[in-house]
Amino acid sequence: MKVVLIGDSIRMGYQQLVAQKCHGAEVWGPTQNCRHSLWALDHFQEWVAAQEPDLIHVNFGIHDASLQPDGDHQIILPQYRLCLRRFIDKVKELRKPKMIWAATTPLYASEPGKPMAQWPIKEGAEIATYNAAALEIAQSEGLPVNDLHNAIVRNDFTKCLKEDGCHMTEFGNDVLADAVVKAIGALM
Repeated sequence: MKVVLIGDSIRMGYQQLVAQKCHGAEVWGPTQNCRHSLWALDHFQEWVAAQEPDLIHVNFGIHDASLQPDGDHQIILPQYRLCLRRFIDKVKELRKPKMIWAATTPLYASEPGKPMAQWPIKEGAEIATYNAAALEIAQSEGLPVNDLHNAIVRNDFTKCLKEDGCHMTEFGNDVLADAVVKAIGALM
């Protein structure tokens, strides 16, 4: 079974661990950051179709929801929904692979001088809104959902996140890898 992992730098952090832990599967992912939904859609042929996967695990959203200097999100919510629907449609056109949608991990605002446990959710990022939109689409398409957001919160985000409030520690990457391997295993 060939598994393709698509996602941003969060995926890059857990990818090698998934490859080590996912026995019975060949795990592949792009060496570069897949960034946001539009970037992943633009590279679909190279990163997904050309790989001929049996299963695709998709995790993007942080870049989509990130605020730009003008105050808008990098990929506004209607465009994010459209990109996700088009990505799913392209997977369907391949006929063979199954797809797992992964919820975007939390994003906290780093506040120097405050303990991480007191950091607030990054204002304006609207990760919950983007996750809700993606969940609605995934459920309407009958896709399994891997709640990576909840995996980090459930395992104490202060142990999972680095000081930037976004990327994972070794422990956080291990938590995510275990969640990804479990989601893949449920479809093998």
